[in-house]
Amino acid sequence: MIPTAADVVAFLNAEFEKAQLPYRVEQIAVLPYVNPMWLANWEATDLAGVPECEAIIREARWQFPQVLEA
Repeated sequence: MIPTAADVVAFLNAEFEKAQLPYRVEQIAVLPYVNPMWLANWEATDLAGVPECEAIIREARWQFPQVLEA
């Protein structure tokens, strides 16, 4: 079963809360296809370039490399 964008949002927000970071994600941008090379097909565009979020986003990409929008 392929996880959804909602799964990624829930994971990111739980990890940000656990790390006591003030950031929360409402949505992620999902590409309209599943990448055959298993690279992540989503972006947390609101947090791009925020250094304290990079490790959590990397972990989310490892756990959820391919997601569906719904």
